Amino acid sequence: MLKIKNSKKGAAALISVLIISAAALIIAFSSSMLGLGELDLGYTSQKSNEALSLADGCMEEILRRIKLDTNYGVGAGEISLTLGNGSCKISIIDLGNNQRQITISSNIGKYNKKIASQILLTGNVITINFWEELDT
Repeated sequence: MLKIKNSKKGAAALISVLIISAAALIIAFSSSMLGLGELDLGYTSQKSNEALSLADGCMEEILRRIKLDTNYGVGAGEISLTLGNGSCKISIIDLGNNQRQITISSNIGKYNKKIASQILLTGNVITINFWEELDT
């Protein structure tokens, strides 16, 4: 018959394997959670950039319309414009002396961006005094 020896070395080895396995599992879980966080951050950054690009596109479209009709949007209140899968709300304020202030708020889902520009009109020539992103 086979004799089985009662040894404390086996129990210590089993406990060591369990501790090392638990540590490896915790490290693997933490790594996967960090990866998911990075994916979410990348998605948010992409959508935010899309909203900014949409706002820039709306600004370009409004400047094109103002070039064709220098009185476009003055006194019209808020103008809505849809481009692609997002929308913009545009406000055009006449500052006098052929100057206009244009504010664009873009929206793609829950992602929003806001930009403002001030322009000077000389005939149908547009001079941009500033163009900046605003806090939303």
